[in-house]
Amino acid sequence: MSAFKVIETVNSPGKPGKTGDDRSGFDASAGTAWVLDGATDVTPLKPFPQAESGAAWVADALSARLMVAPSTRLDARAYWREVMADVRERAARESTIPLDRLPPEAWPIASGIWMRRASDTAEFGWMGDCLALELETGTIIGNVESVAQETEDSRTMATQTKEEQWEAARQSRIQTNSSDRPIFGLYPDRAAGMTTRSLEVRRGTEFVMMSDGFYRLIDPYRIVADGAGLAAMIRASGLSGAVEALRAFESRTEAADISRIKASDDACALWIELT
Repeated sequence: MSAFKVIETVNSPGKPGKTGDDRSGFDASAGTAWVLDGATDVTPLKPFPQAESGAAWVADALSARLMVAPSTRLDARAYWREVMADVRERAARESTIPLDRLPPEAWPIASGIWMRRASDTAEFGWMGDCLALELETGTIIGNVESVAQETEDSRTMATQTKEEQWEAARQSRIQTNSSDRPIFGLYPDRAAGMTTRSLEVRRGTEFVMMSDGFYRLIDPYRIVADGAGLAAMIRASGLSGAVEALRAFESRTEAADISRIKASDDACALWIELT
């Protein structure tokens, strides 16, 4: 029996002709769904040349592993520890540079949000700036503060040269990969830092899980003001219509003044209804 039905999915790469770094997936029979956003590469090294980028590789690898559903004995953090341990083993096999020689800025990482439906609850777990939206109430689930901080950091970086922006991004990645910051990737121990939240749900409850590129509709563009506004937009025009509004806004001259460093980011979303 399916725990939910998928109403719509969308994945719009920020660069035409590319697959982008966002991935979504689901296993309706297991009651699990997810959205992942690989962090943009900040090094010319290509340890995974078979993939479009290291960011795309880690998003693909995590999404593929998530198709193996958790056993009932595992909580979200224990499950994700197993997921990242397996993805690390895959990275060791597929990387053209041994992992012990791979510099910290080249280790692939991703933001993500994951959901598991069990009876009358929906459990969410996230690290980074992917989010979920409960459509009926407009409730946003996830680390909204992380998104706001990214917007603020981007405004600071906008005053820098391209070379300075690249170096700042590289140093930020080194710091992230050299610390214990909660992040998805090749670090099983980081699963301990995952934030989780369980919500009471009923049949017909709808969620939209999204990458921060889709959330740009709220921050920084303010095309809609909040979660309630985004829910209304989605119900009126679907995920595809929301992305069309996003891309149309980005084509306007004034968008450049309030955008982040990427003028057009990957935007991915998954809309489900609990059954």
